[in-house]
Amino acid sequence: MVNRWELGPSDSTSEQVPAPTTIDFLSLLSAANRSRLLQRSTRVVHPAGTIAVRPSGPSMTYVVESGLARAFWSLPNGRQTTLAIIRPKELVGATATIGYASGLFMQLITESTLMALESEVLHALAATELEVAAAISKQLAVRVRDAYKLIAVRSLGNIRERMAYDLLDRAANSQLVVGRLEVMATQGDLADSIGSSREVMSRALRDLRAEGIVETAPGLIRVLDPARLAAIVRAFVI
Repeated sequence: MVNRWELGPSDSTSEQVPAPTTIDFLSLLSAANRSRLLQRSTRVVHPAGTIAVRPSGPSMTYVVESGLARAFWSLPNGRQTTLAIIRPKELVGATATIGYASGLFMQLITESTLMALESEVLHALAATELEVAAAISKQLAVRVRDAYKLIAVRSLGNIRERMAYDLLDRAANSQLVVGRLEVMATQGDLADSIGSSREVMSRALRDLRAEGIVETAPGLIRVLDPARLAAIVRAFVI
């Protein structure tokens, strides 16, 4: 008799389903459950640079209808690290449905439309409707995988991917301070940050500039299209 725990990958007959790169949360629900969930929701448009979620603020759950956001942790000394790049149609604040505070900030990198869900309605549906609980679980699973990818891309991504992450992270930090998506750094600073040579980094930066994603001046890089930078980061495959 073969112990099932001794089976290797080639012995398993189950098929591995590729993990989705994003989740259209509402599409996972039936029309009836979507209607129940949205009946007391509110829609708000926020300008770029808004902090829509704070650890010290009320526990909120949103569906991002449009825009680009990032979830990050921040230390008392001001240092930050990006944990997730949040895309349209995704659910934000899902841990609140199970009584856990995420401890995250959510910054809106571009003008964004958020649909705020009524917490009591979402909690009730998650507790009574398996479909809703499964959709929340799938969203949380993708969020964890995204966090793994952002950790991995910093060391395992190619030059273009590592640079895209570094520029997006730095520019988002700058947006909170000066209100603009810009990076105050020399090419040597960026090369050191992504673990590359100045020459290689310079070529990658030149390509981003030619594509209209960034523009440069001495000691300054302005991010013109943060969504395309985020797409480069998302292209990294574990």
